[in-house]
Amino acid sequence: MGGQKIKSIYLFLPLLLSLIGCGNSNFDKLEGTGFSYQISAGKTDIVRVRYTTDEGAPTIQRFDTKGNLKEKVTITPYSGLGMTAMKNDTIQMTYIIGQSDLNMFLPWFERNKYINPSRIGNYSIRYNYEIQNEYNIDQDSVQVDSLYIDKRTQMMSLFLKQKLIAKKPMYLFRVKSSEITLYDPVSKSHTPYTFADNKNIVEEYFKKVLALY
Repeated sequence: MGGQKIKSIYLFLPLLLSLIGCGNSNFDKLEGTGFSYQISAGKTDIVRVRYTTDEGAPTIQRFDTKGNLKEKVTITPYSGLGMTAMKNDTIQMTYIIGQSDLNMFLPWFERNKYINPSRIGNYSIRYNYEIQNEYNIDQDSVQVDSLYIDKRTQMMSLFLKQKLIAKKPMYLFRVKSSEITLYDPVSKSHTPYTFADNKNIVEEYFKKVLALY
């Protein structure tokens, strides 16, 4: 009898932890200075990749269109990780590394690509790596003061005094507490966009994502 109760508890525990971890997300609030996010807005849900320097490994989170957390999976951390594509319900996660780190990285990558999650919701997750040009210097910081997300195309535009500064698919922008960084998959470069007049547009960005629905 006692063994049956213990077995029932173990069967119920994963469900309980899942329920505790979902529902209350604070999607539209920045969690702190040690966090950054990439977001893609689907037809029926929102995918957010959450990175942190404070609380361990990055996660891919799936929210409903009201910003309620439905599911999350954890990815093995490595410097340079980012979402570089979202197409046909496939999330492309890419480790960007330097040529000098390749010999050390490859055995690690082969080992961990089978450990990393392959699905979340209806999305498949793929992993690859890119070798960053050692002579490719990231771009200088540019100021912005507002943003716009096109509901139909999922393109995000950054502006300064109503002048267009940048326009790319929204998932290529990585939002931090002090800046928004754009990864260009063609030039393999990162451009940081800081907030003019100390204006923080991060939470405005989160609200604009939810306003797409």
